[in-house]
Amino acid sequence: MKQIFCITFVLASVLLFACEDEDEIEPSLLNYSYDFKNDLEGWTVGFADYPVGEEDFYELNSAHMPLPFPLNENKKALMVEGNNHSDDLFMFISKKISGLDSSTTYDVKFTVELASNYPESWVGIGGGPGSSVYLKAGISQTQPQTFEKEGMWELNMDKGNQSEGGKEMLVLGHIGTSREDEQYVLFTHRQTKENTLTLKTDKSGEAWLIVGTDSGFEGKTRLYYNKVTVSLKETDD
Repeated sequence: MKQIFCITFVLASVLLFACEDEDEIEPSLLNYSYDFKNDLEGWTVGFADYPVGEEDFYELNSAHMPLPFPLNENKKALMVEGNNHSDDLFMFISKKISGLDSSTTYDVKFTVELASNYPESWVGIGGGPGSSVYLKAGISQTQPQTFEKEGMWELNMDKGNQSEGGKEMLVLGHIGTSREDEQYVLFTHRQTKENTLTLKTDKSGEAWLIVGTDSGFEGKTRLYYNKVTVSLKETDD
């Protein structure tokens, strides 16, 4: 009996130390989640790929406001809208995060929940109001900002163009719904395993998140961002 107890104790000790070793080498995981319930939580709105001075003509607007009917109108979200006269309007939201380890590489995963009322099956000028408006997400050490170039407002990041991603932003999907009418619905876009995004931090341990829509539809788009979740997992360089 004493011999069996000793063997059991040794096996338990080995398993315990093995678990401790696994915890020590497990890469750190950081989660950031924003639901815009009470305020914008530090997110700001920007617009790019439109002519300088044409903000009114493009009907650019944003607000912290209730979700539209028939969704929960007691719940607020971040509304962003614009009229894509240039066939290339980019509407985005961005926020700085901190608390990352310095000089560290992270795998980054985005999950974005938004409300849209544009059926995927509908067609329109330049493209469909749902299927040709592409949702993108990215992360950078540089603050997302616009700058003037040849009479246009351009973004200082490589976001790609419409259905194509860039070095700093990837495509999560489009804003089209499965309905055939203009009723608003909530839906979620997540990155696939093949759709990877990485960040190498500097000494500050800070970074900028950016989520936006790149439009090929020549018309007005109004969206409600309901929740943005980002996870960063430390990885080998």
